[in-house]
Amino acid sequence: MKAVVITGVSTGIGRASTEVLVNAGYHVFGSVRKQEDADALKIKLGENYTPLLFDVRDEEAVKRSVEQVKQRLGTDGQLIGLVNNAGIGLGGPSQHLDVDIFRKQFEVNFFGVVSVTNAFLELLGARKDANRKGKIIMISSIGGKRAFPFLGPYTASKHAIEGYSDALRIELQLYGIDVIVIEPGAVITAIWDKVPDPQDNPFINTEYATALQKFYGFFIKEGKKGLPAEVIGNTVKNILETDKPKTRYVLVKNKFRNFILPSILPDRKFDKMIGKALGLLDR
Repeated sequence: MKAVVITGVSTGIGRASTEVLVNAGYHVFGSVRKQEDADALKIKLGENYTPLLFDVRDEEAVKRSVEQVKQRLGTDGQLIGLVNNAGIGLGGPSQHLDVDIFRKQFEVNFFGVVSVTNAFLELLGARKDANRKGKIIMISSIGGKRAFPFLGPYTASKHAIEGYSDALRIELQLYGIDVIVIEPGAVITAIWDKVPDPQDNPFINTEYATALQKFYGFFIKEGKKGLPAEVIGNTVKNILETDKPKTRYVLVKNKFRNFILPSILPDRKFDKMIGKALGLLDR
């Protein structure tokens, strides 16, 4: 059995990755937080999908899911991959955000990833007598390389994932387990149909109101013309089937404008460019 664990599969990248792998003959253990999502996915995807019910912040629930996977795989069973996808995006002007917002962001996007990874490491082959070595795929973001305004908690959590992944990849050479990072840009998902009206923004009465409206408009526009989630799913499949994958995969439309240019511009130049575009600086 080619078995993979993917977290956060009810929608978006996790859902698309699950569908791609199931259709290719993999068995996916996919985590969701709601029983109704588990039931719906099981009906749709069939016998090659096993739902796992946990929130990545709930370490006991994660441990119970590890036991569930062990029982399904059998005595000699092993995972060939773990895809850490579950995450949330929180933001706003950092000046007006309570520390609890940052804490919640990190509890899900970073500490949850560490918890899930450690829990499944043995099933991925983190023992000397393992006959196969699995791969760990981290779903990061281009925001893990270059921060953007009003997404401070989110980009900080993705920067943490980048550093953790590099450290883990070196450490797990001991067992032959690889760690690969996928850095998507904007991805087309249903989330863009659920974005609240900018006028309902809780920061509308702050001095950032105008900049936030401009940022919202740009963010939503880019999101709706981003990459299909299936592109990330197919990349996950390719990584699992490649003996020596790259350590990072940047998946973004208009790569020069959206990733390369921001990466090579001096920090002050980039800051000023964004600041002027959003009206944070006088032109």
